[in-house]
Amino acid sequence: MNLTIKSFLSIFTLIFVISCSNTMEDNDAAQTVYFNQFIPCKAGPDYSAETMENFVAEWNELVAVYDEMVWAGGYAPASGQQGGWWELQWSSKEAADVAWESWLSREDAQEWDQSSNNVLECDNTQVGDFDFHVGINAPDFDWTSFATASLACRFTEGSTQEDLMADMALFNEWVADNGTGDPYTYGVYLPQADTDPYDFYWLNWHQSFDSMETGDINWLENGADMQAVFDSHAVCDDPQLWNTAEFKNELSS
Repeated sequence: MNLTIKSFLSIFTLIFVISCSNTMEDNDAAQTVYFNQFIPCKAGPDYSAETMENFVAEWNELVAVYDEMVWAGGYAPASGQQGGWWELQWSSKEAADVAWESWLSREDAQEWDQSSNNVLECDNTQVGDFDFHVGINAPDFDWTSFATASLACRFTEGSTQEDLMADMALFNEWVADNGTGDPYTYGVYLPQADTDPYDFYWLNWHQSFDSMETGDINWLENGADMQAVFDSHAVCDDPQLWNTAEFKNELSS
């Protein structure tokens, strides 16, 4: 599965990093790496807030045995996309492989998977693997429900992952000095598959679309120099927007 994020709605088409709010200070966080997976999903005929609440609760009961799954969340389209995503974060790829082997062999899990497709149908045959680099520390961020802007990016000629990591460190400093004060953080996803059409995906996480808009304006007014650094190393598609919710969080327990 390629996490191909093509644009249906652009807020500011020339902006690489959308909406920078002021969060915390962890400038070394770009070196913190996790193993994350994305699964494509689409809403079924019975999809609603109530049925999704039951869906997530039932899923959590089934995956409770997988201690190495440390976080999970869902991305619902907010800018015209035809489908969404289910994200899983693991302690390691090895732990994920063991859990998936177990899940696919469990009769109760597979029965639930089939019976719940009328609410949300996720394609387990199209799981995308990513090295996830954390952006900045955001202790005040409420992960229960938040707004996401995602960008799919390719390196400019001669640019590398090392340039990206250096840009993240500079950006962390920029946010600390220039942010709006609203909760904000971001993550960078490097696909493990050589067949992925993009070199990386940059996801900006805001508490709401209102605070995202505030950040967009702040970036336009104050981010030109930082934008130039980004532009020298990568070219990104226009952003897509997502309503995002946390489904599982072992990191805070």
